[in-house]
Amino acid sequence: MIAALYWAGPAKVWAVLSKADIRFIAAAITLAIPMVLIKGIRWEILLRGYDINLGFRESTSMYATGMIFSAVTPGRIGDMVKIILLMKKGSSIGKAVACNVLDRLYDVAFVVLAGYAGMWYFSGQFTSQLHIVNIVFIVAIALLFLFMLKRHLFKRLAIRLIPAQYRSVVRDSWNEIIGGFWENQKTRILPLIGCTITFWFIQLSAIYLCGLGLGLDVSFIYLSACAVIATALSLTPITIAGIGTRDAVFILLLGQIGIAREESLALSSIALAVYLLNCVVFYLFSVIFKSD
Repeated sequence: MIAALYWAGPAKVWAVLSKADIRFIAAAITLAIPMVLIKGIRWEILLRGYDINLGFRESTSMYATGMIFSAVTPGRIGDMVKIILLMKKGSSIGKAVACNVLDRLYDVAFVVLAGYAGMWYFSGQFTSQLHIVNIVFIVAIALLFLFMLKRHLFKRLAIRLIPAQYRSVVRDSWNEIIGGFWENQKTRILPLIGCTITFWFIQLSAIYLCGLGLGLDVSFIYLSACAVIATALSLTPITIAGIGTRDAVFILLLGQIGIAREESLALSSIALAVYLLNCVVFYLFSVIFKSD
């Protein structure tokens, strides 16, 4: 990010930021409220599938806490704190891990699929990379089908690779995630997918509002494609809150339609600032909605 700022010119970036329409930025910040509420609803639905009944308020508070920790850790791994919080509520470690893993998978699946679609949208920019990604995508689908057919074999192999003292925990978690998924979650898949799509639409809308606030002439689809590719990169443990990766993606892809470096970096900086302010909203929800 420092390199990008130096490259674009700090004075030029500040000149763009100083002209931002605060009304659009404020609107983007307020979208944090429906975002955390929708995630709270999704978390409550997922927990009910495992007979964990916390209620909407407590589920939202717990999820907001996870969102805060994910914002300050590489690869957003901090949201695993929800496992600890569930265990404090009396949940078994198997159910706690299963809920957190499945919750994570819904977001990862959306980001990966949307990011893949985004690479096709920018196929001219990612010609060489798409060949590799297509192969990886096909191999991943093949492995998924193989896993579904031979999951018991995969289970035995995975457990043998784990130290003996952790095998019981891994076995319980595996049974809850794989076996318990179809038993407990199959009737909830559509609501969970609906919540996931709604959440990401709101989050992408917040970034689009930031673009409008800077007066950038970028369509919602184009900017969303940029954002999901940047988000997919932020899932790797090389960045915190997308710092650096988002800047590079915005400069690279927005530059293809004539957006200047300083404007791209200004948008990335405002998106980061809005995300950090959203964390304040998440914290307030974690406190206000916390049960006595």
